[in-house]
Amino acid sequence: MKYLAIVTIAVSAALTGSAPKPIVQPTDRSASKINLTILYTASAQGQIRSCNCTKFRFGGYGREATLVKSIREKADNLVLFEGGDAIEWTGFQSDLKAEVTARALKLIGYDAMIPGEDEIGKQGKRYVELLEQGPVRIICANFHKDGGDKLTYLPYVVVTTKGKLKVGIIGLISPSVGRAFQQAEFASSVSDPKDALKAVLGEVRKKADFVVVVYHGPFDEANKLVDEGIGLIVATHRTSREILFPDNNSETNEVTVPIEKRASTFLANAETSTNWSLGRIDLELDSNRRVKSAAHKLFYLDRRYEEDPDMVKVYDEYNTKVKDAVLTASAKFKKDMEDMLKKRGINLEQIRTRLRKSPFVTANKCKECHKEIYEIWSKSRHAKAMETLKKTKQEFDPECISCHATGVVVRNGFTNMLETPELANVQCEACHGPAEKHVASPAKGFGKADEHSCRSCHTDERNPDFDYAQKWAKIMH
Repeated sequence: MKYLAIVTIAVSAALTGSAPKPIVQPTDRSASKINLTILYTASAQGQIRSCNCTKFRFGGYGREATLVKSIREKADNLVLFEGGDAIEWTGFQSDLKAEVTARALKLIGYDAMIPGEDEIGKQGKRYVELLEQGPVRIICANFHKDGGDKLTYLPYVVVTTKGKLKVGIIGLISPSVGRAFQQAEFASSVSDPKDALKAVLGEVRKKADFVVVVYHGPFDEANKLVDEGIGLIVATHRTSREILFPDNNSETNEVTVPIEKRASTFLANAETSTNWSLGRIDLELDSNRRVKSAAHKLFYLDRRYEEDPDMVKVYDEYNTKVKDAVLTASAKFKKDMEDMLKKRGINLEQIRTRLRKSPFVTANKCKECHKEIYEIWSKSRHAKAMETLKKTKQEFDPECISCHATGVVVRNGFTNMLETPELANVQCEACHGPAEKHVASPAKGFGKADEHSCRSCHTDERNPDFDYAQKWAKIMH
């Protein structure tokens, strides 16, 4: 019996009726050895771009696009899929980020997406609808959106590679994960993945040379899907918060991660997270399309990869929308407040004068008494922190400015670059607190700052190689 490695991607793939049957040409079996490269991402969690603040900051679709393009040039047989949970659910920027994600998947050229609960339905939104319009083929063999037996998405796709290898990708989602969107507001249900797999596996094996199953669920559940006709199963729902990083002293950005074998099927747990890395599984197939060897690595998206120019244009459009939203919200808030005060018969000019009074005096005022300390600060990266954001047009991004300006979370502190440009950059008061009272009555002991102050911005996530003692030595005062 011919062995077909079936890549079953646990996903929700769009199905408007019965799944169309792809036209498949006979595969040339003369080659004694074939190399197949599987690329994947999962659990990006809305991290569309690296903030570029630090030397070792990872991630972003711009860098990923550049890496994938270089891999495609060398690989005859390659497939790329998104394993779900690419979307973020906090902050007003979630909708805008979802649009960027949809455009990125199309630009990079994903072959399929297995959506997770973050796409299918959460907090009253269904971001998967952005993807249903065509940016990427959505597949899932066991998701029913309308409460009936009819599948919402295609159960699988067959991808023909540049080398003419036909790779079947089957998408599945875990019922345990699916509970998040099995709510009345979404009228959805998730059927048993083993039953769904059994229903389509034979059909896919007839059409494909190799079968991959992508399972948006825990790895221990994926183990139960092992079948003779499946070459690779990838579990794409992370249950661990542990993230593997390249060694700080290593010259490579690669990390080797486990891949296991059960009977004739290989199993891998997706180890990508927060869009920092691209997963890569390299398979060597024999003439019967059985896996002879397998290797699993993460390629961390660091600064050795330039951002793809087309993706940068997408980022620029996103930043413009963020800026417009920030300024519109600020103007609306002020107008609503003034309208309320007018109704109460309060003198607006008096209120404006009082509300505009800031407790921050800026570094220029601190310089009058602390000239030497000011000189140390002025030569540091803190003094130019906002310039880092301006280079990538992110100076209005609420997710960025908190660590690039002074008094962002304090009343009458930094608002935005149009209204409070004097408080841009990480000035003295960003660490030591508002100095208005200190200037009026100078005294020792004002504004104590320590390692905790630094680590509010230099977190393990943003700055994994941060060495407090080393950095403090450069700005000691």
